[in-house]
Amino acid sequence: MASASVTSSAAYPDTGGQVADLDPPPQQPVAKKGRTNTPWTAAEEQRLKAMRDDGKSWSEIAKTFPTRTEGSVKKHWYKDMHYAEFGEDESAALLAAIKEYDASKWKVIGAKVGKPAKACEQYAKEHFGGKL
Repeated sequence: MASASVTSSAAYPDTGGQVADLDPPPQQPVAKKGRTNTPWTAAEEQRLKAMRDDGKSWSEIAKTFPTRTEGSVKKHWYKDMHYAEFGEDESAALLAAIKEYDASKWKVIGAKVGKPAKACEQYAKEHFGGKL
């Protein structure tokens, strides 16, 4: 006589006799943004500045830069762009420092005017390009 295998409710008391599917449905992995070290374009920086000036959240801003993470967008803003706005007195001090020091000495120039070197260099190129 052949024996039959029968699943009883006693074997699975917490499922009411039904065999539960223990494997969750497969999920598609979320695509991660990897490190790109792609330089920021002038158009991207203008868009970032406009969105910050409009009071957009970092999450909203990051969604418009699909190849960049929210962290990289914030880092670029605070490290390279946030300090790039100069008042008239700061602008005059920067131009004087550029004339006093060699234009390749951005660290010294930045320290003299109290701004990051890259911000000084970028501002100088945009505002004093023909005067240097």
